Amino acid sequence: MKKILFILIAIIFSMNICAVNAETGSNDSTLEKLLTGSDEERAVIYYTMASTYSELKDHKSAVEYYTKAIELNPKMIGAYVGRAKDCGDMGDWQCSLDNYESIKKLRPNDPNAYWATSLYKTNTKDLDGAMADIDKAISMVKKPNATFYAQKAWVYLEKKDYNNAVKWAKKALRRDFRDEYTLGLISVMAYENGRFEDVLNVTNDCLKHGKVAKENHVLLLLRAKAFYYTGQKEKAIKQMENVIKLVPENEEYILLKDKMQKGEKID
Repeated sequence: MKKILFILIAIIFSMNICAVNAETGSNDSTLEKLLTGSDEERAVIYYTMASTYSELKDHKSAVEYYTKAIELNPKMIGAYVGRAKDCGDMGDWQCSLDNYESIKKLRPNDPNAYWATSLYKTNTKDLDGAMADIDKAISMVKKPNATFYAQKAWVYLEKKDYNNAVKWAKKALRRDFRDEYTLGLISVMAYENGRFEDVLNVTNDCLKHGKVAKENHVLLLLRAKAFYYTGQKEKAIKQMENVIKLVPENEEYILLKDKMQKGEKID
């Protein structure tokens, strides 16, 4: 009971420390000097600090503290997942991939780990590896969910095999017509074919029904570009402001917003 109480108190304190550090710009944590207990207990505290930094959009600090947690407890799955997400938020897809490869070693029978490595291999352009991993994930479950089918469609889309991309996207929609990942995929397909009104309609469905769509900067970026290409400049700029809030470290997005404000051609 004392151990649990200690962890709870330390976690609450760690969250306060993170907030103070974020406001002052200091990376020096008083909590680190007070840490006692087993490696497992300290790992929980570092994990909580990392999660707090992640919530504060301080992705660099979040990665640092997830790493501290993993060093103390190499089997902490949640820390790998968290570090992968924050690496992804900074655009470091290889870091995200490496974390999920570690999860695969810890959980070799977890189809979600193979789905994730397929996703990040797609982002790093290892398309053959991405296809192999998503096929493995699909083969591991009796009834694959829509996200698995959508990932396979995404790999085909990156391979420029539009017929198979459409085939697997339809399978995903039949499984769950409100799946955010599937809707995001269809948005990309519509965007690449210049069907910008479709992009706006599909992303609007994502924002209405999706649980995390409002925090998906890639989806919002597509929406911003679609607004711009359909002559809705003010809406495009407003949407880009939302994108930049989610990933303030990305200078390309800041430059893109500047181009929109000047009415220049965008990619």
